[in-house]
Amino acid sequence: MTETIAEPSRAIDATNREINLSQPAKRIVCLTATGIDILVELGLEPIGYLSSGIASHPEFYGDRAQQFASVGSWMLPNLKAIRTLQPDLILGWTFPHRFYQHWLRQIAPTYLMSGSGCNAALARLRDVAQLTRRMTEAETAIQQLETQIETYRTTIPVHLKKTVLIMGGSTLNCLSRRFIIETNVGTMGSLLQELTHYPWIEPAGQRMEPGLMNVSLDRILQVNPDVIFVQTYPPSTAPLSQQLANNPRWKQLKAVQTGQVHEVEQFWHSGNGTRIMQVILNRLVPMIYPEYFSHIYHYLRSQ
Repeated sequence: MTETIAEPSRAIDATNREINLSQPAKRIVCLTATGIDILVELGLEPIGYLSSGIASHPEFYGDRAQQFASVGSWMLPNLKAIRTLQPDLILGWTFPHRFYQHWLRQIAPTYLMSGSGCNAALARLRDVAQLTRRMTEAETAIQQLETQIETYRTTIPVHLKKTVLIMGGSTLNCLSRRFIIETNVGTMGSLLQELTHYPWIEPAGQRMEPGLMNVSLDRILQVNPDVIFVQTYPPSTAPLSQQLANNPRWKQLKAVQTGQVHEVEQFWHSGNGTRIMQVILNRLVPMIYPEYFSHIYHYLRSQ
């Protein structure tokens, strides 16, 4: 009788390193919020995670996250703690974890991620699904996201699409008069361009992180969005929209005049995966299209 030998689990990470596992990964240390998003979608739990992060949010692991061993911070992972856990796979992000990859790869195979936008998120999910033999779960998660997007797309009339901006900044941005906005290749920008008029196009050859760019209030006023989502960055304590309240150009914006400026928490940048995309869409779409959301909500509930 011939014994069947399972195919090795294989993936190529963002640094072009090939990861080959003879057995599906089960003991996984996660150094990034995106990894947490992926593991939740695959029905898995990490044995180690950061000392603080999104794992304890109810959309992810909730109180169960208290059981995960702490392996340091995003910028400073605790290599000794990771080694003690004896993982068979480590999930990280190219920045900053490429600076630690020599030591991380001595502990366990390490899959480093990068990139923004929906397509990159789907590719990462499928890669980790290959390494854990969870392709069915991955495809189910992808189908749920695609169904949600298609439902929104078919419910919102094309001729009534609103112009939307996702922006952020701190007191320093107020002083420099240039603000960080999410482009059309960012996590949410890549989705909102399907459901709104989202004219914030990623410039060629820019030096910022992919999916983000700096824009002046004058440029924002030229577009004059119907709806603006604002995220306040440290070291600011007062909401960015409050800091801009007396700015003459800010006051001229249609969204400001109609009360369509919404402060949102940093949660929307907590990872770049299918779960966070669904969560954020469910938060943003009702604020953009309150007149249509009841129809969308009832349809999604019936699925």
